[in-house]
Formats: sequence, C-alpha cells, structure tokens
Amino acid sequence: QVVRLLKTSPEKPITLAIGDGANDVSMIQEAHVGIGIMGKEGRQAVRNSDYAIARFKFLSKLLFVHGHFYYIRIATLVQYFFYKNVCFITPQFLYQFFCLFSQQTLYDSVYLTLYNICFTSLPVLIYSLFEQHVHPHVLQSKPVLYR
Repeated sequence: QVVRLLKTSPEKPITLAIGDGANDVSMIQEAHVGIGIMGKEGRQAVRNSDYAIARFKFLSKLLFVHGHFYYIRIATLVQYFFYKNVCFITPQFLYQFFCLFSQQTLYDSVYLTLYNICFTSLPVLIYSLFEQHVHPHVLQSKPVLYR
C-alpha cells in the first residue's frame, strides 16, 4: 500500500522495491522495478522480481554502476534513434512530392532491411559493449556521480 501511495502521488515518481521473502512479493509487484534477494525465507521474491541478486552487498553495484550505465546509454540511444528515423523518413517524404504521392517507394525492401540491421542493431550492440565513460570502481566509490 505504501508503494501504491507513492506511485499515485502528484509527482509520479519511479518506484523501486527490494525484498527477500514471500512477504515482500506484493510490494515488488506493485513497484515499477522490483529487486528480489535470494534469502533464507525462500525464493518467492526472486521469482516475482525484475532483477534478482544473491546478497545485499550486490545492491550498491546494481544501483550505482549498472543504473548509471543504463541511464546514460538510454539517454544517448533515444536521441540516436530519433536522429536515425529522421534521416530515414525525410528523403521518403520529399520523394513523395517528386512522384506526386503515387505510393511508389524510394527504397527497395532489401535496403530497408539492411538499413535497419546496420543502423539499429549494430550501433546498439557496439555501444553497449564498449561505452563506459566512468570506470565502475569510481562509480561505486563516489555514488554522487549517479546524479
């Protein structure tokens, strides 16, 4: 009920719930993001969570390191996908004026597929593997960088 109260507040915050037993399942399911910790009470919290960790000591790395990397990568990739789609749609839009809106396509379907493979999946894969603008040890020692 506390998580539901926070979710419905006027500020609309993103909620995270952390639990280690069956009594925490409803809280984990109500929150936007749920983290289950494998504990002595059983694995019900892990089964109903979005993320599972083995011990409480892994929580700081999950929040400060992986949370920071996720935030930076999503912020960059959303802008990339917007730019990619603008570059893809603008020539087609302008071509429709040239062909008098006859539904003739500018690109063949093979080019559409190759464009999406090359500019959607490959940059995301490369970016997610190699992008770390701050070393994980620095992020764990200075959590204020998450801000």
